[in-house]
Amino acid sequence: MIAVQIASPAFLGVAADRGDAAPRAHVMIQVAPRDADGVTAGLAEMSELTALHQITGDYDLIAVVEAGRPEDLERTVARISALVGVRRAQASVLLPRAGRAFHPTTVD
Repeated sequence: MIAVQIASPAFLGVAADRGDAAPRAHVMIQVAPRDADGVTAGLAEMSELTALHQITGDYDLIAVVEAGRPEDLERTVARISALVGVRRAQASVLLPRAGRAFHPTTVD
């Protein structure tokens, strides 16, 4: 049995949980292998990008993007999708917390 308890998502550095942060999203990106360098260079030029990680699975990268308004966030995700070499991009917008503590529990 494994039990995990986290007092607050802010503990993990999730600024969006304060409720006053700019709109943020995690964008999972599938990249054509021959275009990986160009995609990462294009992403590096985007001021809205706050983090980029290489991941395993169906996608190759996950980008954390932040924008001033939801419309700006939508445009940023569209710009990522339009980069040469991006085969697929899927965004998950981070929602503000409902004002209660987060206490996940996993039991194996």
